[in-house]
Amino acid sequence: MKRYLTIFSIAMFICLIAPLTIKATTSLSEIYISVTDAKTAIQEKDEQAFKQHFKEIKDNWQKVNQNNHKLVQTINEDIHKVEESKSPEDKEKALNKLTSDLIDYEKVLNPVDKQKKRDQLQKEMQPLIQEISKAITDKDFEQAQAINNQLNATWTKNEAIVREDDIGRYGQIETRLMFTRIALTKDKVDAASAQIEVKQLKKALDEYYAGKKSDVKTGDQDVNILNKHLDQAIRNIKNNDLAKAKQDLQQFIIVWPNVESEISTKNGALYTKIEQQIPQFAGQLEQDNKDDIQAHLESINHEIKSTISKTSYTFWDAALILLREGVEALLIVMALLTVTRKSEQRKASKWIVIGSMSGIALSIVLAFIFKSIFDNLGATRELTEGIVGIGSVVLMIIVGIWLHSKSSLDSWQSFINKNMDKAMSTGSIITFGLVAFLSVFREGAETIIFYLGIVGKISTWSFVLGIVVASVILVLIAIFFNQITKWIPIHRLFFIMSLFIFILAFKILGVSIHTLQILNIVSQHAINKLPFIDIVGFYPTYETLIPQLALVIIVVVYYMMSKKKGT
Repeated sequence: MKRYLTIFSIAMFICLIAPLTIKATTSLSEIYISVTDAKTAIQEKDEQAFKQHFKEIKDNWQKVNQNNHKLVQTINEDIHKVEESKSPEDKEKALNKLTSDLIDYEKVLNPVDKQKKRDQLQKEMQPLIQEISKAITDKDFEQAQAINNQLNATWTKNEAIVREDDIGRYGQIETRLMFTRIALTKDKVDAASAQIEVKQLKKALDEYYAGKKSDVKTGDQDVNILNKHLDQAIRNIKNNDLAKAKQDLQQFIIVWPNVESEISTKNGALYTKIEQQIPQFAGQLEQDNKDDIQAHLESINHEIKSTISKTSYTFWDAALILLREGVEALLIVMALLTVTRKSEQRKASKWIVIGSMSGIALSIVLAFIFKSIFDNLGATRELTEGIVGIGSVVLMIIVGIWLHSKSSLDSWQSFINKNMDKAMSTGSIITFGLVAFLSVFREGAETIIFYLGIVGKISTWSFVLGIVVASVILVLIAIFFNQITKWIPIHRLFFIMSLFIFILAFKILGVSIHTLQILNIVSQHAINKLPFIDIVGFYPTYETLIPQLALVIIVVVYYMMSKKKGT
């Protein structure tokens, strides 16, 4: 019997790896995101995350339209160089080279008339600069602010060509635009200071149009520097040192162009909020509004932390799901094989194995169907992952509290015994296989649905490792079942595993709601005094905390009632 169980446990669960590790077709822009994530992983010394993001780079590159251009070979060499680099510095240098070549290749795929775009930028920006300068000279600051809004809208429409040509110059222009906004939003506008900022803005634009490269060093910066400057600004406001707080906000504005892409690609609404509000706060911060501005800065600071925080699962998360469902499937198959062994029906034992394998096969088909749906969702994939994650938690609660309650197990066991009695009395060995199939497919389907709740936010390596670890443990349980049940009663084993499943449900619920918050589908009301704890899916907002507390209450009440009933 042990031989059957070993074959069954290995085949059932390792086979679930393939359909859930397929990647969706992505655009070139998604490669840039993976490159940025890979560089962040290097800086954080997270080798596992780096491997995952580097795999995404390679997979996504293979799905790009690769024509017979020399840059294709160059990019292949860049990717190989990243793979062969040993030190973090060499890897990061190779990634920077890869980014540069990808940008050049994107220009080949999407050719544009650069000079036409430069001319358009100059033609649209310069008249507005002249108008705002005149309004400031005339001290018509209300008109100046209105023109400034037009200026920023025009810049947003045309900024891509500058960012592509000269990221240093792009940062200069962005900074001058923000400082101009600061000067004009002060309660008492200093015309001379505002005029200086406008002149600096005009100078930066003129130098760009003349082809003069910026000498600004734009080394890669960690997006966490935004939180550093906001933390300092908030602290200085609390200490009533408003001058230093304004300096902190200005430093935020200076570094913003170098890291803004990490925010804009993940949370467009937050990007717009920062662009609009931070310069305004830097210009208007005074004694009478400091508390209100502090509250807004705390909210923005929280949103930044929320947007850039890691929302991922570990291999243990993947292993726990498989262990919980796998142990129950093993116990059912073990019971079936025990009956056939005692009655010396070897053919029936073979049909049980066949039925079990058929259950695995159908589970895999189900996995492919779900995965195919996910892969073709495109831009709505993150939204679907968030919704499915919440759905998985609901199912976990149902499974943990109802399907696997004593009455449910009794009903299920009664169903098995009824069919086993029928098989034994009629001699129908096919019925043995049917019972095994239903038993395994029931657990396999639950496992697939649970995995769909986490598959979008777990690295392939972690997912595979979790499956392998769980499969090894299941094999050991099958081999040493008699000894294990002497140390840990079966009901106690299920209690422990169900508890772990509820802990995982807590995490999935937090991560899923957090995903919907980043997509601006669910609002964020921060609890600023509580920390971010990514490892357990704890994000300090009322929208995530209240459902998680409800989950904890449901679980506690259930276990208290179960204990009271003696179940």
